[in-house]
This record gives sequence, structure tokens and C-alpha cells, in this order.
Amino acid sequence: MNGQSNDNVILFPKTVEYYQYELTRLLESEQYGEAIRLLRFLLACQSGDARAREEWQSLLDWLYMMFPDLIFKPESDLEQDLSETDLLREHLSAKGEQSLEYAQKLLESLKEHKDVDKLMLALDQLAFLDHPDIDQALLDWLTQMPLHPIVQFKTLQTLKKRGVTGVVALHKNGETAEVDIEDTPAGFDQFPSQIQDIIHRVQEISETQHPALSYFAGETWNEFLAFIYGTSFYDQMLKQETDCVDVWAAALHLTLLEHLFEGGDKAEILEQYGITSELAFQWEQAYRLMQQFASNVFTRRV
Repeated sequence: MNGQSNDNVILFPKTVEYYQYELTRLLESEQYGEAIRLLRFLLACQSGDARAREEWQSLLDWLYMMFPDLIFKPESDLEQDLSETDLLREHLSAKGEQSLEYAQKLLESLKEHKDVDKLMLALDQLAFLDHPDIDQALLDWLTQMPLHPIVQFKTLQTLKKRGVTGVVALHKNGETAEVDIEDTPAGFDQFPSQIQDIIHRVQEISETQHPALSYFAGETWNEFLAFIYGTSFYDQMLKQETDCVDVWAAALHLTLLEHLFEGGDKAEILEQYGITSELAFQWEQAYRLMQQFASNVFTRRV
């Protein structure tokens, strides 16, 4: 992706959808320089999606406002490991009284917005603003409002970044989950190794037999972890035997094929992952939970 015009590059709906997920991932992992680079590329392409283009331009304008030093930097500089997080924190802190007013607007927007992506963006900014009301406002919002599980997880990450500690009780997926804020993984690469093994298994199989699926697998798995984090299902996943890596991997693989592609062959997937009759019950449990997740998340993406 360079700064040259890509007018001849046409982005089809599925491709636009993928890049939307990729942008969300970059913002969540605070890779703001990479996000700017990707937005420049997307805006130079033809997508036929006016709404997506407007959102990309608005997001790029916001990133330029947060990081004015990056506006005229060459692409090679943006590809380097920039300290975007520190730049954002310094920029917001330097605004003084203006940042207090901005923080209040962001807190108010949490109550007004229903769009998950907009809520995630607001939480990204609230993580670095200095305002005496932010911590308690986020705690109240998290514990008292019926939030999407993915937004709940993002709020936990925001509170952790702000140095908030303690246990909170969340109503999540039909149960009450008690979560220790400081134990919340700051990034998806900080989940326990047995959790990482599951997505690695999916990518290992899909890269050779269904390459397009591997692009979506990582982001979908991250959203699933946010969806179940802190629940009894998550605790169960941590305690399961090594064989259950294939159980969860197979459930994720089939769910992706069913919801993002033309469908999948259950028997073929079970054979690929070595799911025997002894693991059938665990697989059915994992698959049912994955379907519950898909009904919540994939409908949001449409």
C-alpha cells in the first residue's frame, strides 16, 4: 500500500467487510500509524460504498487531529514501530481544560450511541484522558447498563489501562460473571497459551485448504474471546484437556464457513480436526456456544 492512486483497484463488499474488521483490530491494538496507512489506501480505491468511505474519511480526519506529526510522514516512517499510544496520551493531556470538556462529551456519547464500533472508538480515547469522573462513570456504565459482551470486554481493558483495580460483577450471556479488572488481558496476544493454540490450529488448516477463511479467523476468534471472557464457558475452556483445542478449532472453522462463506461440510470438518465420537459431546457444546456468538456478532456486521 503506497501513496499512489489506486483508482483501478475495486473493493468488493466482502473485501470492504474484511478491511472494516482490520481497521477495528488496528485501533484496538493501538496501531494508529498502521491504521492511517490502511485508511489512505482504502480512500484511494473504488468501493462503491459511500457510507464506508465517509466513515473512513472521518476516522482518518480524527487520527490526523490526534497525531498531526504523522500527516506528512512518508509511508516508510508509518511502517516503523511508532509510539502512537504515548503520542495520543500526550496530545490529549496537552489540551488541558479542553480535554475535560472532550472527556465529558465522550462519556455522554456512551449513553447515546448504540453502534458498537463507535462505542469502541470512544473507549479507545477515554483510556488516555485525564478527567476525575471517567473511572466511576465507566464502572457504573459497565455494571448497570445492558452492554454487548464485546463492549463489556473493551470497557474492562479501558479500565485496566487507566489503572483501575478490583472485582466487578457483569451480567453476561445469561449469567453473572465476577471479573478482576487487573487480570483482563490488555491485548488478545496476552490470553493464555491454550487459548492461543486454538486459533493457531484453525489458521494452520485453513491456510492450505481455505486461505480466505484464515483472514477472518483471527478477528472472529478475538471477538469470541471478548464475548465469553469471564463466563463459566471461558473458565471451562481454560481447564480442558489438550484434545479440546481441536474441538473449539473445529467449531470456529465450521461457524465461519456457515456465516461468511457458502457453508461447510460438518463431517469433513470433524474429520480434518480429528474429532472422534469420544469428543462429540464437547464439540456439540462448543458449536452451540459458537452459534450463539454468531447470532450476536455477525448480525451486527451486516
